[in-house]
Amino acid sequence: MATLVAVPATAEAKPVSKARTEAVKADKSLDRVVSLAKRNRDSAAARELRNYRRHLRSAEARVRLQRSPVSSVAGTRSYGSSVRVVGAVANQCADSLSQIVDEVGGDPQVAVAQAIKACIVTRERVVEVLTQLLPQVPAEARPYISRVIALLSSDGQDEVQGITSALANPALPVDVAGILTQALELATGAINDAVGRLQGIVGLLPAPAQPVVQMALGIVTDSLQMVTTLIQDLFAGTTPTPAGTGGSGGLGGLLGGGLPGLNVLQGILGGLLGGGGLLGGR
Repeated sequence: MATLVAVPATAEAKPVSKARTEAVKADKSLDRVVSLAKRNRDSAAARELRNYRRHLRSAEARVRLQRSPVSSVAGTRSYGSSVRVVGAVANQCADSLSQIVDEVGGDPQVAVAQAIKACIVTRERVVEVLTQLLPQVPAEARPYISRVIALLSSDGQDEVQGITSALANPALPVDVAGILTQALELATGAINDAVGRLQGIVGLLPAPAQPVVQMALGIVTDSLQMVTTLIQDLFAGTTPTPAGTGGSGGLGGLLGGGLPGLNVLQGILGGLLGGGGLLGGR
């Protein structure tokens, strides 16, 4: 993550527009992925998903090639704008793909599930970079960077809802359920981390800029409670499927098939409830 902030002095600064151009291309590809999946064109959706991931990786790489922005307000805002675009597209990816993952099948479904994980990782990586950067930038630029952090930190509810809904599908293949369980762990962990992150940056801001972050903190806190309920309901509504009964079974197959899904979900909810554990959480 440090490479997103510190760039060698000999590196040439890349225009912000190039990162935005790649992010816009990624966003358009994502729209096509969703459209194709909804029309049951799963193979075409998987091909377009590869285009999406290529464009998003390129956008993130171009952000990395920008000069360190800490010396000026204008440079900080320019850098923050680029990172905001990349993070927003990654966030939209996690939201959109989690809504359709149980509508596709075969290898494309695995690809969509893996992309959800990758999108969450990308968003959290850029948020963490901005959080690390905040104390280093000119004081006048901190309100802008903090708004970007707040924006990207307070929008994880939709992806969790989509993932838990998909995991509740009894026809979901076990391998896909395993990937989505990992994505759920990442998504819920991100919301939990956002609470501490936002609390930590309030004190770095001038008083007029603090309400935006405090509002985001309220949203994240509410989301955390909703996420806890979703995971509790997901587990309560799951009937384990005995091992060896086939390649499907959703979360029930995951838990009954000897895979680590139960431990993962226990860890998620245990962390959210302060160590109460999944089985003791209801």
